[in-house]
Amino acid sequence: MVFPALQWPMTLALVAVTSYHGFRFVGLASAGAGRAVRGRLAEGVHLLMGVAMTAMVWALGVPPAVWAVLFVPAGLWFAALTARRPAARGSRAVTGYFALASAAMVWMTGLPGGHAGPHGQHGAAPPVGWWPSLVSLALGGYLLLAAGWWAARGVRLTPAWRDHVPAGRPAAAGARAEGLCHATMGVVMGLMLLATV
Repeated sequence: MVFPALQWPMTLALVAVTSYHGFRFVGLASAGAGRAVRGRLAEGVHLLMGVAMTAMVWALGVPPAVWAVLFVPAGLWFAALTARRPAARGSRAVTGYFALASAAMVWMTGLPGGHAGPHGQHGAAPPVGWWPSLVSLALGGYLLLAAGWWAARGVRLTPAWRDHVPAGRPAAAGARAEGLCHATMGVVMGLMLLATV
């Protein structure tokens, strides 16, 4: 269960992050083809994920099938990008993270344990055995650890950070904001998963 004291802080954080991805989505809509299409798709998924996570924080009762229709294809798309030859150093780790985050969205709502809301778990059948808690613990722990990595990138603590950014990627200041946004979403999703344990 998401503690009621965390609902508003999580909501405000998600509104800020979702707004950022919304502005990026609109900005990329006017860009050309090729990499811009991939960027629009990625920003669209992040935009949907921010809205979905906000709905989950407040347990708005969206059917699990809706989340599956949105996030299973997104997860498969990110997994396909992960399997391809990387365009840049570390890109497999990033797209793999997004694939796993998409899978975690589906897990929270469509598999045993449901998702965490203010009134407990909603969405799916009650947990069966020990394995749903173990999966939620592993996913939640991974997302929290990854959030630390994203935050370190966002505040430029990682030594490999480059100010030179390849074409089609946000400028250095945008890349730092992007890292902080991913860190925020990772923390919220990780805490929501751990709340189902």
